[in-house]
Amino acid sequence: MTHTEGPEAAQPPAVPGKSKRRQKIVLTVFLIVVAAVLALVWVASRDNGENAQTGNCVTESGSNSVKIVDCGADNATLKVVARVEGKTQTEAQVSACTAYPDAEQVFWEGKEGQTGVVLCLAKTGKK
Repeated sequence: MTHTEGPEAAQPPAVPGKSKRRQKIVLTVFLIVVAAVLALVWVASRDNGENAQTGNCVTESGSNSVKIVDCGADNATLKVVARVEGKTQTEAQVSACTAYPDAEQVFWEGKEGQTGVVLCLAKTGKK
């Protein structure tokens, strides 16, 4: 009588330690990649105008956008005299900065039809 071995007998038994180790390595690599992506997003967006606080200087970086810059920089043409949260675009243009007489310009950041952030801006005297 000949005994033939099935496919089950041809495979060595699974080693549970290697499987868990591989899972830990994959998870660690995944977490490092996610952390790196989040760090890149933060670095790329930290100078965006909507992140500006009172006292920061900004420069116009396109039509209807500003970028935070060092106040000693040559391109620091505007200074944030106030930051007002929760205003619509219409409120930003009409009344958000009336309490700040130094404000010569208004920058609003938000989604159309919703509220956003208003920056009340004064000129720094630099050109």
